[in-house]
Amino acid sequence: MTDPLHRPDPQLDDLVHRLRVRPLSSWQHGDRIERTRIALQQLADLAAAAQQRPSLPVPELSPMSLADQLAVLAAEAGGADEVAVILGRLAADLGIR
Repeated sequence: MTDPLHRPDPQLDDLVHRLRVRPLSSWQHGDRIERTRIALQQLADLAAAAQQRPSLPVPELSPMSLADQLAVLAAEAGGADEVAVILGRLAADLGIR
């Protein structure tokens, strides 16, 4: 059964899928982990603003958890145009086309 509140977002779904199948070793190249954590914090800040609550720091979990954090925080941030910009920038930073 499909969740009626879930609005499909092909950009998010594709990015999350690609990050979930990424081997742990690929996260060690350059500053991929840091760039992803920056995007996560930006999404958390958007969600907080949309919900009119203070922003909190995103916990720094294992690189294997980053895709799940991205999925949750992007969903919480809603359909804001800024979400698409953040996701697009992250995909480019990580070399995902």
